[in-house]
Amino acid sequence: MTEEGSGIALLSHDLASSLAGVLGSLSLVNMNEVSDAAGKQLVRARASALMLQEMLNLAFDMSGEKTYLANAGEPVNIADELAVIADIWTVQAENGGTNFSVKVDGNLPFLQSSDRVSFHRVVNNLIGNSNKYSNRGDVTVSVKYNDGEMIRLVVTDTGPGFSDEAMKLLFQFRGRPENTEISGSGLGLYIASTLVKTMGGTISARNGDNGGAVVEIEFPVDKTETVVPPKPVKNDLPDLSNLRILLAEDNVTNQLVVTQMLKTLGASYEIASDGVEALDFFNREDFDLVLLDIEMPRKSGLEVLREIRARHDTKANMPLVALTAYVMQEHRDRIENAGANGIIAKPIEGIASLGHAILGYMNGSSVAIGAQAIAKMEDNIGVIDMEIYEGLVNVIGPDSMSELLEKVSIDLETIKDNLANAEVNGDLSEMGAASHTLISVAGAIGATNLQKSSEALNAAAKTSDSEKRQSLNMVCIKGISEVLAFVAAQ
Repeated sequence: MTEEGSGIALLSHDLASSLAGVLGSLSLVNMNEVSDAAGKQLVRARASALMLQEMLNLAFDMSGEKTYLANAGEPVNIADELAVIADIWTVQAENGGTNFSVKVDGNLPFLQSSDRVSFHRVVNNLIGNSNKYSNRGDVTVSVKYNDGEMIRLVVTDTGPGFSDEAMKLLFQFRGRPENTEISGSGLGLYIASTLVKTMGGTISARNGDNGGAVVEIEFPVDKTETVVPPKPVKNDLPDLSNLRILLAEDNVTNQLVVTQMLKTLGASYEIASDGVEALDFFNREDFDLVLLDIEMPRKSGLEVLREIRARHDTKANMPLVALTAYVMQEHRDRIENAGANGIIAKPIEGIASLGHAILGYMNGSSVAIGAQAIAKMEDNIGVIDMEIYEGLVNVIGPDSMSELLEKVSIDLETIKDNLANAEVNGDLSEMGAASHTLISVAGAIGATNLQKSSEALNAAAKTSDSEKRQSLNMVCIKGISEVLAFVAAQ
């Protein structure tokens, strides 16, 4: 694909495609057909592959202005992340004859100004070093919090400890003494140190009183005491038996993985192996949604997107979803600008994830919402799901809720003005940006009807159906006014 011809772009695509085959194959394994021991190994393999996916996304999305952090500022549940890390390292330690343990205080607060990828990188590097040098000894990770401002994480081992020469080179790039018996790059402590400092913490290393190495880190905690609500777990498989899907994908492995997922979800499908074949299928047969790779022979996914959106019939508004291994933001922007309703990134996290994503694009697309549905939404557009709302109050507390509602009110007023201006000026870019923000703001406080309408408007902003777009915009503006009235009454 000539538009994405840079070496780094092609490398990111191929790495993500290869990982897609691994994750996709793992997700298709029926856990009921394997032993408990094998099942645990598969779960660990999947956890490691998912973390690798996140690190690849970070690596290929970094520029000179970005830091090592992928999602700086979002609190991290340290207890949950340590449980994942411990599960993976326990197996490796057992295989090497090392006694590995993790000791965590209860009721740990969240980490501040961090992200889970960086936290994993720090801890994994420290455990990896200790495991390498302890040689059938003990490796322990302990985490304590004494109601102060910092969480203390300590990694200890029963290895030889740091030599005098090693102590002089601690935390330096490739800082390891020459002629060291155990092989290594000398990058582990350097990476950990750099990340910890970027996260606002401190790191130190010393030899233990009874031998071995001790590395101690202090992380700042989230002082707002805001608990991030857990993401909803959607392991239930949605029913796609009423959908016919066109899959445009040239990689045979990915074809197998995705079609097996679609089959499990009950969807019917056709496979196109390149862009030309995809358009032939699209022109002569009827589908409900198209999943298309971006890197394809003869015609690229971007060309397919543009040709379909340029049509002058109802098919031009069909949900088109990019199924792509391109992870850099510039690629995502180009895909959406070409007319995609959205992106499902490779590797796909699992069958349920794919199914819910497809349903989300079906429910949020302009083609799936007709005039009657729009009118029905308008009747209840500002309704708040009180179960979601009250659950949020219980999680974050009345004081934090008051602060949140104040921010929501400001955001909604801004979005309302932007949507009105976009309608007057015919600015589809502004309408798309405002509706995109509205999706998350409405969803945050349980305005589910408004959230669905904003999803539909966001999709409609990418089409040529001005009548439906205008109707949805007016519905969203009305909904914002109703939600603002609800917020004011609180």
